[in-house]
Amino acid sequence: MSVTDGTNGQPVDGLPIRLERFDLDRWQPVWNGITGADGRADCAVDPRDVPGAFLLTLETARYFTTLGLRPFYSHITIAFSGEEILERQELPVVVTPRGYTVCAVG
Repeated sequence: MSVTDGTNGQPVDGLPIRLERFDLDRWQPVWNGITGADGRADCAVDPRDVPGAFLLTLETARYFTTLGLRPFYSHITIAFSGEEILERQELPVVVTPRGYTVCAVG
């Protein structure tokens, strides 16, 4: 996955990310990470290997606050299925202080 700041077109560095999987009637933490200087985070767990529903949460408040901006979304949560991500090779996310866009590219 990769995260780009839509206000300046630059990769988002240092963005905390959390991945959870729905299992046994509740969301279970699977992985926590932080984007690097290239805006990418390589998850140690590949959702393609584990069928089911996932939540990917981006903690955007701190990032935009450090830029002097007031974000509307403190966290952005993207729900997807492991089966759906099977056909995808990339999950780019573009964030702005007032919105976000996700496009599963495959």
